[in-house]
Amino acid sequence: MDIILNNPFRILGLSVTASERTVARRISDLVIFAEMGKSVSYDTDFPFLSALLRTPESVRQASARIEQPEGRLFYSLFWFRKNNDPDQMAFELLEKNEVEKAINVWIKYAHQNISVDNYSCIRNLSILYMGLAAGNLFPNSGKQLLLSNGITLFGKTFSSGLFEKGCRTFSGMNALPDKMKIGRAFADEMLEFVGRRSEGLGGIKTGALVESFRTFPGEIFSHVTEKFVNKPIQRIEATTADVREKRALRPHDADQIGKHLYQTTLDDLIYLRTLLSPSDLRYQLIADKLANEILQCCIDYFNVIMQERHDSGKKALPLLRHADDIAVGGRVKSRVGENRSLMESWIKAAPLRKRQHETSLLTEDIAGQLNNFPDVAASADAEQLPSIARHLFDHCIGKLLIIRAAPDADTNHGTCLNLSSALANHISELSMRYSEQTGDHTEAIRLMEKIGTLDMLPEIRDRYDKNNEILTQRRESRIFNNMRESSPDEKKACYIATMVYGENSSQVSVLRVFRDRTLGKYVLGRCLIRNYHRYSPLFVAKFGHSEGVRRGCEILLNGFVFFLSHFRVGGEDVGTQARRAKIKKKEC
Repeated sequence: MDIILNNPFRILGLSVTASERTVARRISDLVIFAEMGKSVSYDTDFPFLSALLRTPESVRQASARIEQPEGRLFYSLFWFRKNNDPDQMAFELLEKNEVEKAINVWIKYAHQNISVDNYSCIRNLSILYMGLAAGNLFPNSGKQLLLSNGITLFGKTFSSGLFEKGCRTFSGMNALPDKMKIGRAFADEMLEFVGRRSEGLGGIKTGALVESFRTFPGEIFSHVTEKFVNKPIQRIEATTADVREKRALRPHDADQIGKHLYQTTLDDLIYLRTLLSPSDLRYQLIADKLANEILQCCIDYFNVIMQERHDSGKKALPLLRHADDIAVGGRVKSRVGENRSLMESWIKAAPLRKRQHETSLLTEDIAGQLNNFPDVAASADAEQLPSIARHLFDHCIGKLLIIRAAPDADTNHGTCLNLSSALANHISELSMRYSEQTGDHTEAIRLMEKIGTLDMLPEIRDRYDKNNEILTQRRESRIFNNMRESSPDEKKACYIATMVYGENSSQVSVLRVFRDRTLGKYVLGRCLIRNYHRYSPLFVAKFGHSEGVRRGCEILLNGFVFFLSHFRVGGEDVGTQARRAKIKKKEC
């Protein structure tokens, strides 16, 4: 606090209104005393402020500072002057080091409207407060308040219409002061002091210091805030520029980039809002710039996920809220509102998009199976065709049902119908091939029955019905041909079992072995066999197309086949004999 503690008028022990002759004489005396090593003191030394050591150098420096009228005017503003009775009373108390009592004298006038009567009281109290903040009389914890109060009171006198008159009164000169120059010089002195002594002031807060300058004219307040806001603004601008480049290169990560921008700049933004207030143009400009960049991160990220469609987009909403909270100007807030409407609509539709995405995956899977099916079927043996057809049907039927039951089924109806028709057509053609290559028309019909309930295009349904009719005719023709053949009983087919299991199944082999090696040995058994071969073809011809009859026969025969598989004849169970007979047949 050089302008107070080392004020030239304090060093010289003079009143601010001392004449030039008085000043010159005092300087001469003090230089002589100092060179002689003789100490001298005056009533206005006020040692409670700080120790005062007069040297030839300090005396000459003090003389140089007030040698020019401008310098004398400036330093006269920051030293005490008696102008009325309260001033006289307070000075007498200060000379006795009764500082608190002197403050109580002046403070009575500090909260009144400034006038000619109390102007000097307020100015003297402000100088005392600032001097005490730089001295050692009070503990550090109280110095912040002293300094803030001193600056605030000085600002009141500075902004008053009495300032120019006070300058002339205190300096004893008629020169008009450069008010803004004086204000900026005072502000710089205070900021420099705080920069050097912030710890000695108990860690003075920047916001409190800047706030104390609000009693000064706007130009001086802006000059002060400029000292504190430049670096935070520069940091925000640099971070924003860096983010702009990053989101352009990595739009998929724009949500995280925007989040990092918000977190990195939040402290600086809060600091600026406290320092400047939201109505300050500088704050509005940097806040809107930051909000706009966070919003753009949100938009870039949202544009990416809209292309992917299956992402709900919820991660974009926090950025949108941050941008809205930070924005001050109506233009940015309007832009936030427009994008909020779009994004909320998209997020609301997320469940539907998710189902559409799942349906799309199912559709692609079925289409892939159907496209690969011709190659798989072409390379397979005839005996493998039914299992290949069942595998394709089982793989696709569940997915087709899901697609058909989806909420947007109307949209997918055409696709679902095409897939279902292709599935039916593939299995229908495979059934015809199997029938032609093996003569097992019953198994082919059973494959056709599996696809009978599928949705089909008209032309596919016609082809299916035609193939089904052909297979039924083939089976019936074979039955009647067998009825006309005059071969031994053991050579005749097991019609009902063949209807149920197919021509070459292991179950049919078990029943044939039981017929040939067990029933055929007995008169009653042979009678039963003859009647079976007489009537079973008629039964199959009439009921072979009925799924219910076939299922009923299958249930009965399954139990009987299980029993026969464990029935031992000649030391071997019938199942083993059937497998051996089947192997011999192949060898032949």
